[in-house]
Amino acid sequence: MSPVRQFISVGTLKVDTHLLERRPVARCILAECRAACCGHGVLVDMADASRIVQEAELVKPHLPLGRRDVDAWFDGNVVADPDFPSGYRVGTEVVDDPHHAAGTRCVFLRSDNRCALQVAAVAQNRHRWDLKPFYCTLFPIVVYDGVVQLDDDNQIYALGGTCERVDTLPVPVYSVFQEELVLALGQERYDQLCSITSAQAGVDR
Repeated sequence: MSPVRQFISVGTLKVDTHLLERRPVARCILAECRAACCGHGVLVDMADASRIVQEAELVKPHLPLGRRDVDAWFDGNVVADPDFPSGYRVGTEVVDDPHHAAGTRCVFLRSDNRCALQVAAVAQNRHRWDLKPFYCTLFPIVVYDGVVQLDDDNQIYALGGTCERVDTLPVPVYSVFQEELVLALGQERYDQLCSITSAQAGVDR
């Protein structure tokens, strides 16, 4: 039986306590992982998918010619899901690629292992995450059953994903993934999380 995951409440949200642990980890490096997390595409909030389609003309120049058909970007399987901000999700399409560890890659993942959505946003002097789907930017942070958590038991790791590279000194996991958690929680709730964990550390001492 899998161990029961524990969480703490931060405002109206819940945060898995694994994110509070101190581990010798650091952020991924694209040259090492070669976008292992993008091999199978991603589930996208419907609002994000609609926004990407609306901005298609900005994205197309950053994709190979064979992947510029907007109708081939999403799989059309719209599913109700309360873990997504709009309440609905759809998957990105994937294309075969024997050079990727998964054997496939997200339709938006270029041959240089960079996301066309991110490249397009940067080219427009926008924030690098401005066009990227919510869960792409969060990974390896996920929201599952209403709990913000670290997806540290994922097949992606077996494919060479280095979302948690081994480092020398243990640090709080939530500080390593600060940007992602601020996106998931909001700055105010992230600050609250830091305050809670600091208070707990004082009690532990």
